[in-house]
Amino acid sequence: MGRNEDKLQNENVFSKMDSSLSQYLFENRENRVVHPSLNEEMEDFRPVRDGDIKTVKKNLIKHRSRGFPKLSESPVLQRKYLFVSSITSCCRFCIEAGMPADESYGLSDLYILKMDKCQTVDEVTEVYEEMMLDYTRRMHALKAKSVQLSPKVIACMNYIDNHLHDRITVQDLADEVEMNASWLSTVFKREVGVSVSEYIRSRKLNAAKHLLTFNEYSCTDIAEYLGFANESHFSTLFTKEEGMSPKEYRREHFQKHFSELR
Repeated sequence: MGRNEDKLQNENVFSKMDSSLSQYLFENRENRVVHPSLNEEMEDFRPVRDGDIKTVKKNLIKHRSRGFPKLSESPVLQRKYLFVSSITSCCRFCIEAGMPADESYGLSDLYILKMDKCQTVDEVTEVYEEMMLDYTRRMHALKAKSVQLSPKVIACMNYIDNHLHDRITVQDLADEVEMNASWLSTVFKREVGVSVSEYIRSRKLNAAKHLLTFNEYSCTDIAEYLGFANESHFSTLFTKEEGMSPKEYRREHFQKHFSELR
């Protein structure tokens, strides 16, 4: 049996933690530090999930003076640990409410990277408030977009967003939502206003614009990642949509500092 296994079975380790926990709980009670209940925690993120920008702004002001359990001797690390805990919950609440998982997890990763560069409590607080409002605004836009859509059309849209690097067909979507492909095409166009193929192309080109703006992937790589037939096909569709080629779009919009977050 290895040394680590011996340690895991050493009851003294658990006894010491029991002692530390007892002292920790005692000090929290003395200092009137109380962890929020699960319901209270859910209430914190419900306005974000609901896209309620006004309430979130009010809550952020209150959050600045709120007390929290001690997680670190360092005030900056204390805020950073709280940040990671909050964004983890926020990310999952928004996914449950309909935000595409890749978008929510991607935001979470980028904001944690941005927060990690912070040197002061004020800087962490600023990124925290930016993050909460960003998630809220995205949920607000998502709610507005989906209010008139049926659950199966929303499921199709989420599938498309989660498979932008694949070649998606109407039949793929029909299999996913268990509908006849022809009927799905009719329902989708009636509710969304464009055909399935037009919507897929629009979402792929939108993803391409983000990659051209915030990353340094070549046009050839982007065309391959997003499932276009080749770079020429991608460039033709992009130019038709945006009125400029992908390379021209990058020259005009590229923001190098975002790529440095990675």
